[in-house]
Amino acid sequence: MIGCAPPVTDDTAVAAAALAGLHAVGPATLRRLLTAWPDPRAAVRAIQSGRAVDALARRDREAVVRRWQRELDLVATETLLRARGTRVFRAREPSFPIDTGLADHPLVLFGEGLRPDALERPRVGVVGTRAATPHGRADAYELGGVLARAGVTVVSGLAIGIDGSAHEGALDASGLAIGVLGTGLDIVYPRRHTSLHERVREHGMLLSENAHGVGPHPSRFPIRNRIIAALSDVLVVVEATETGGARITAQKAYEYGVDVCAYPGSRRNPSARGTNELLRTAHVILDPDDVLAVLGLNPGNRRSPADLTGGAGEPGTLDEQALLQALGGEPATVDELTSRTALGPGPVAVAIAGLIRSGHLRRAHGVYWPR
Repeated sequence: MIGCAPPVTDDTAVAAAALAGLHAVGPATLRRLLTAWPDPRAAVRAIQSGRAVDALARRDREAVVRRWQRELDLVATETLLRARGTRVFRAREPSFPIDTGLADHPLVLFGEGLRPDALERPRVGVVGTRAATPHGRADAYELGGVLARAGVTVVSGLAIGIDGSAHEGALDASGLAIGVLGTGLDIVYPRRHTSLHERVREHGMLLSENAHGVGPHPSRFPIRNRIIAALSDVLVVVEATETGGARITAQKAYEYGVDVCAYPGSRRNPSARGTNELLRTAHVILDPDDVLAVLGLNPGNRRSPADLTGGAGEPGTLDEQALLQALGGEPATVDELTSRTALGPGPVAVAIAGLIRSGHLRRAHGVYWPR
């Protein structure tokens, strides 16, 4: 099954997708192009005219641009986007799901899935080793279910081991999931997760900064991990080796100001050595409900994201306006806000998420403070 709600495929989105799909265009090259020409349509015209060589630092830049000129096909790009129901998220648009204040944020993300609202809920990343023990997989599965029943979207990389177990736990509990791929959205990797990919597509979103047709390569997965960290309001490491991708994701989470949680493991378990090292600085998780506590709410309720601040704009919805009025300039818990507004825990959590992102609220010690 392919597709989601009809995407917005205006000419700017199509141009951005076409740029991301060109030969040898990774995050750094795309940033060079869109720094020189912030409008993707202007960057396309620069390639067509040959002026794009001025934005490149490589020795073979003339040959690369000539190849780009042969490859660029906006009509074919739009046809593919529409056929697959692919969404193109651009960093300059309000719908972009990642904080653009992060220095290394992606400029373009591709998304496919039937539940784009998975991006609007509180999000917890769950990562760990591919060589997970049965205990580690059981912990990840249980955590995914607890988060799902609390209305939290589970974010992971759809890898074998901890990632897949967390997603399966969330989906089996009728929750929502976001899978961040290190390939194009049309490439299933690993192949044994074909069914899981389809489940995430149906009950959430698949995201990637790689264009369609991009296959797996070891260099792409560490880069992918920064997106998992940036999407997460809280990141949980269930089982991690000392040098694996989960440790990279945790390090990026620390850089982004995201709360990091870790499950302790046996000191005799090599798959848990990285996790145990994180215990020096991370929140220690002894029970899945501990993750919900890090989010600042009581177990069982929908959660609000961790404190990600930005420039304050106007409250975007009537629920957000009602929440600010209920605060009355004073701090309050979610239970208090739910009682004062009579919105219910779900709408309150979504409104809190929006107010934190717009800079109207901050979270501290389980209480929400107006700015």
